[in-house]
Amino acid sequence: MALMTIRKAIEAVKDQTSIGIVKVVSNMVLELEVAIVKATSHDNDPVSEKYILEILNLTSYSRGYVHACVAVVSKRLGKTRDWILALKALMLIHYLLNDYNPLF
Repeated sequence: MALMTIRKAIEAVKDQTSIGIVKVVSNMVLELEVAIVKATSHDNDPVSEKYILEILNLTSYSRGYVHACVAVVSKRLGKTRDWILALKALMLIHYLLNDYNPLF
């Protein structure tokens, strides 16, 4: 039980660290990357519709944002070992491909 609590704390720190790194390093796609990190967080809640709509709003401006979105999601999916984060990333891809923007 204590191991699960420690693991959840570490995952929360990893999410916040990812957001902090994005804010320091990135400039053009800052909001997009933060929304993707928040949508694919380590918690057990499903992908929030709020962040999906924010991602769709940001990617509707140009194809460059769509490319950045694909790059960020694939990087996040490729680096993770957490099944929850991987599942959320795949759910986000599913939403983007099937339900919304035809640019994807």
